[in-house]
Amino acid sequence: MKNQLLCIACASITVLSSAATADEWISEDAPSWRGTDGSSYYLWDTFTSANGYVDGPNFPNNEAWPSGDAMLFNFSDDAVISGPGNIYGFGGPLNIHTYAYTQADALAATINIAALGSEINYGAMMLAWTDGIEGGASGVVFGDMSMNYWEEVDFGMGVGAQVNVSWNWDLSGIDADVRELAIIFGGTAPHMSLDMVGLDVLTAVPAPSALALLALCGCGGSGRRRRRA
Repeated sequence: MKNQLLCIACASITVLSSAATADEWISEDAPSWRGTDGSSYYLWDTFTSANGYVDGPNFPNNEAWPSGDAMLFNFSDDAVISGPGNIYGFGGPLNIHTYAYTQADALAATINIAALGSEINYGAMMLAWTDGIEGGASGVVFGDMSMNYWEEVDFGMGVGAQVNVSWNWDLSGIDADVRELAIIFGGTAPHMSLDMVGLDVLTAVPAPSALALLALCGCGGSGRRRRRA
């Protein structure tokens, strides 16, 4: 029986792989502020860890080396890495957690997801945040969804879809310093294949006058230390 299940899983992966988008967005909802001061963009187009409990995080592929500023985990059992580098949940729904850590107050976030097979649980998508202080402020925000591409796909285990979907969150109204983000989503059933994830985060940028004041304070402090020496 186990071998039969493995054969079914392999067949499903093959069908889903043939429908994959070759690590290119069919329709991406890129925020207008991408590339501006205070913005960061993290892209996962190839995954190496199918089980976050065992294999650890997936780091963004567009970083030269892992900064630790963003990580993606799958916390469901019975998932594998397919041929194209997708996370494929053959034994149950995927449970994806994407984390981002900032050096300044987060004002907005956008996530783009490319997936195929069983569909995402769209209604359960959420963003949790904290101020990065133990016992400090925290909350949950539900964003605005945009279905940028949807096509029905028969992947051998039933009828699903190939999708490019995005969510946008406006965090500027939160009365706290938002420093940690957790974006959590998953599938509705087994046989979802996660192809790509892109995460944009916009943070506050100090005004020029504030930067000048910080520099001035730094120079003043340095001078006082020299006089005491």
